[in-house]
Amino acid sequence: MQVEYSVCFERHPLPAGGYLAQLTLNAPARLNALTPEMVTLLHKLLLEIRDDQEAVAVFLDGAGERAFCVGADTLRIRESALANPCGMAVEADAFFSCEYAAAHLIHRFPKPVICWGSGIVMGAGLGLMAGGSHRIVTNKSTLAMPEISIGLFPNVGASWFLGQMPGATGLFTALTSAYLSPADALYAGLADYCLHDKNKTDVLRKIINLDWCDDSEWNSEQLTECLTDIEAEQGVVLQQSSLKDHRGWIDDVCALPSPAAVEMGICGYTGNSEWLQLAAQGLARGASSTAKLIFRQLQTGSNLSLADVFKMELVLSSNRVRDPEFAEGVRARLIDRDRDPRWCYKSIAEVPDSEIDALFESPWPINPLDKLFAL
Repeated sequence: MQVEYSVCFERHPLPAGGYLAQLTLNAPARLNALTPEMVTLLHKLLLEIRDDQEAVAVFLDGAGERAFCVGADTLRIRESALANPCGMAVEADAFFSCEYAAAHLIHRFPKPVICWGSGIVMGAGLGLMAGGSHRIVTNKSTLAMPEISIGLFPNVGASWFLGQMPGATGLFTALTSAYLSPADALYAGLADYCLHDKNKTDVLRKIINLDWCDDSEWNSEQLTECLTDIEAEQGVVLQQSSLKDHRGWIDDVCALPSPAAVEMGICGYTGNSEWLQLAAQGLARGASSTAKLIFRQLQTGSNLSLADVFKMELVLSSNRVRDPEFAEGVRARLIDRDRDPRWCYKSIAEVPDSEIDALFESPWPINPLDKLFAL
C-alpha cells in the first residue's frame, strides 16, 4: 500500500492482470474533511490512474466507520481568508481549484468510478460522490448540503447535480440543509445502490473478481450487473423517502413567486412532519445571503455545461470566503460553537441584489480551472 499524507492508494491485482485502484480518504479523526494536501494528492492520483493502462477502475471510499467525507476543512479556509483581509485568499483559492478539478475529473473519468458513500456524506463529500459512475450508499448513510449554516453555498458541482434532482427537491435541500436518508438518496438520483455497511470487504472482493478487460464500456456494464445482483441479494430494508413523501408540498412552496416568498413559505411550515419542521429550522437559522445566492446559483447553473458550472462555483467560492458572513458562520458553528451566528441580514428581502451580483464577478482574467481541466 502506498500512503501519502491523507490519501491511501492501494492496487488490487486482478485475476486476468491489471489492477483495481482503491483511493481512500484517510483522515477519520476529522471525518475525512478535505484539506489542500488531500485534494492535491487526490487529483494527482486520479490523473495517474486515468493514464495507466493497467488500471481498470477506481474504488473511492473513506477511512473509518463514521463518514465518507463531511466536506472541506472550513477552519483552514477561514484562516486563509482572514490572513489577507484586503486581498486574495491564496490557499483557499488553490484548495477550491484542485478540489473542483478532482471532482470534475471524476465526472469525466474514462473508467468506472465506484464510490462507497457510507456514513456521513456532506458538502464536498457529496460533490465527489456525485460524479461516480456507480454510487453506493449504505444502511448507515446520511447525506446533506449544509453550507447555508456556515454562510457558504453548496458547491463542488452542486449547481449541476442539485438541478438534476426531482422537481424542486434540489433547491429545497440546498436552502434547508435537510438530512437525506439512503431512500432519499436513491429517489433523488444521488446514489445508484444501497448496500449493507458491514459488507464492504465482500463487495470489494466480488468486484475485484469480475472478468475485467480493456473495454471500459464492457467493464461498466458488468459492474452494474454485479452491484445490482448484490443489492438484490442483500435486500436492505429502506425507510420511506421524506423527499418523495413531501415532494408535492416542496414543489408548491418552491414555486411561490419570489425567493422571499419561498423563504416565508418554508419557514412558516406548521404541519406535523418532524422532517419538514427541521428543514424549516435549517433555513431560518441559515444565512439569508446564502439563501438568496442559492436561487441565483441554481438558476444560472441550469444553463451551463458541467465545466462552466465548476468555473462559476470557483468564482463564487473565491469571493464568498472573503465575505464576513462566511467568517461569522464558521465562528458560530466550529470555533465558539454557540450556534448563534450574527448574520448581516435577517431575511432574503434585506439582501441587496448588488451583493449577489458582486459574487459572480471573477477576480482573475483567466479562470484557474482552464489550466487544470486541460491536464
